[in-house]
Amino acid sequence: MISLTEKIIEGCKRRNTKAQMQFYNMFYKVLYNCCYRILPNSMDAEDAMQESFIKAFDKIDTIGNAPPEAWLRRIAINTSIDKLKKRRMALVELDDRMPVLDDEPYDEEEVNWKVEQVKKSIAQLPDGHRLILTLHLLEGYNYDEIAEILNIKEGTARGQFTRARQKLIELLKQQDILCA
Repeated sequence: MISLTEKIIEGCKRRNTKAQMQFYNMFYKVLYNCCYRILPNSMDAEDAMQESFIKAFDKIDTIGNAPPEAWLRRIAINTSIDKLKKRRMALVELDDRMPVLDDEPYDEEEVNWKVEQVKKSIAQLPDGHRLILTLHLLEGYNYDEIAEILNIKEGTARGQFTRARQKLIELLKQQDILCA
């Protein structure tokens, strides 16, 4: 039996505007939030979300058996990254001789913070730091996947995440949000 989502996707493949609107209504909040975590400006995030849907409708035939939300998130992340690149964001490759900073696991239960203040702190970070934290912590990508998305080495992704995490911890401590 074909699900409602599958029917809507089939309609989108036929360029049915009603089906496209239903698809949009099903996923616009998810995509907006995904874009906003990378581009913490509501206008930029909305623009990236709209571009993501345009790309999705153009490439709807490539969805295959992938879960629609995961497929759309990937498009939204790539669109948001492209917007960052247009702002000349540069992710710097680590020199192989540079030591990678402490990448020990941390105990999240020991960290006490207020969620909204943390989100605001993440939004204050430089684009590269915010991007790495968003992809790993919020979107759940592992270092290999982040390296592939950003076209960098896996070690670079690890090192950048470690530095971004440390920068966020410093910022949270400065703002008395983080209690050690």
